[in-house]
This record gives sequence, C-alpha cells and structure tokens, in this order.
Amino acid sequence: MNQLKYTAVAMALTAQVTIASAETTEVNGAELYYETLGSGPALLMMHGGLGLSHDYLRPYFDQLSENYTVVYYDHFGNGRSEKPEDYSEMTFDRLTSDAAGLMTTLGHDTFTLIGHSYGGFIAQEFAANYEDRLDGLVLIDTVPTFDYAPSVSGSDEQMAAFGKLFSQPMADDADWQATWNPVVQMYFHQWDTTIGSDLDARTVYEHRAWNAAGALLGTFNTLEKLPNISTSTLVIAGRHDGITPPSPGAERIASALPNSEITIFENSGHYPFIEEEAAFFTRLTQWLAR
Repeated sequence: MNQLKYTAVAMALTAQVTIASAETTEVNGAELYYETLGSGPALLMMHGGLGLSHDYLRPYFDQLSENYTVVYYDHFGNGRSEKPEDYSEMTFDRLTSDAAGLMTTLGHDTFTLIGHSYGGFIAQEFAANYEDRLDGLVLIDTVPTFDYAPSVSGSDEQMAAFGKLFSQPMADDADWQATWNPVVQMYFHQWDTTIGSDLDARTVYEHRAWNAAGALLGTFNTLEKLPNISTSTLVIAGRHDGITPPSPGAERIASALPNSEITIFENSGHYPFIEEEAAFFTRLTQWLAR
C-alpha cells in the first residue's frame, strides 16, 4: 500500500473508533475499564506498553467484530483502569488473574487471547496458567524473555529518547509521552506522521505503569513454559521489528510451542496490523476460522 493510501485508510478507520460499548467492572478489588463490540466467539485483546492504553489497537481490530465479540481493556494500573497507590501490586499473577476474572464477569468461559508486545508477555503467562480458558492464542511482536540486545536505529534525538526510556524512570505522564513519541517512530518500518498523531491523541499515558513494567521483566521468562502449552497458537512478527525482532521473538516462541504457526510480515516493524493491515487481517481471519 503506498503512503497516500496508507494514510487515507488510517484516517477512515479512525473515524469509526467510537462504536464500542465502554464499561467498568470490579475485578480483584479494582475497577477495570473495557470496551466491547460485535457478537460471536470472544476475542480478548491485550495491549502493550505498559503505561499505554488499549486505544492503539483500535480501530484496526474492530473489523473482527463482524464475526466475533471483541473485548478491549486497559490493564490494571493502565489507561482508564484503576491505578494503585503502590505499583508493586501490578504483577504478572495479578495481570493474568485480571484477564481471567474480566472474561468470567462478561460470561466468556473460553475465548481466543490476542496479545501484542508487552501484552504478548502477559498472554504467554496467561496461557501457562489458564490454558483451559483458551480456544486459541495469538502472539504479535513479542518475545519469551529479554536476553538479547534490541536493534532499533534512528536519529540522534530518537536514540537519545530510547536511551532515556530504558535507563531512568519517567518523571510524570507528560515526560513519558514526550519520551515515547520519538521512540515509537523507530518501531515502524515506514513511519506515518498522521497515524502517529492519531495514536498519540487517543492514548492514555501512565508513567507509573511504565516505570513498574521494567522491573517485571526481570522475572519474565517463558522458555521452559512454552513447550507445555498445547493451545493452537498463531505467532506473528514484522520483519523490521527492532525492539522484539523475529529471531529472538516469534521464531523462538513458535519453535517452542508444540501447536503453533508463524507468519512474518516482510514490510512491517512492531505494528504489522497497521503497516500491512489488509494482509495481516486476511491471515488472522483465516487462522481464526480454522
């Protein structure tokens, strides 16, 4: 898709973002914010970040609502969900339990879980602990552990922001937003300023969640858990993803999972559902209909 068509499609889709029904519900003693649209088998969307909200996944995954119930939510401590006084409460056990509790509350005993980036970390932990709840698992641009060096590259300003992001805590939400925006440009294979401005305007930033997320990664490693997960899984990555590259990420996950398929999108970075939207959703919908 050329740049003009890419932008036009994004703008047209963005106009549809207000369709979903927005609610909050109490799970594990805290209010979780969620949005649902469509009907049919349930799909639970796990956003990344942390410190971001689910909004960047929309409106792209909304098209699945033609045949499925799509559930978006903000993780505990993120977005519009309740924020704790002490972010040490935001553990993988808590985040996975929240997802299970939310779907139970919404009446979905089983569902397909779709996790992107950090949401993919949580999704892997969920599959290891709540596999009986899963009809399927989709892992998008994520890794099983952080034992490699990212390969992002950009301008001096972008690389300075990247260094700051991963070397010191963000002072407040404005600092987090201002530091993230130059960095996220490097996560795309072809950056589009119109799409970037739209994503930024719709995102709810929470610097405390970002600051706490890094510490959680010190405990994150699913390499020994993945071979025990039998759930049918689609593993996806963008070829030009420098933060969670295919080699230490999707390829390693797929090789460890006994019932998985892998798709690499050759013209995408960390967001193939935006950069190669048509091909991405053709592949995803075919897999969901398996």
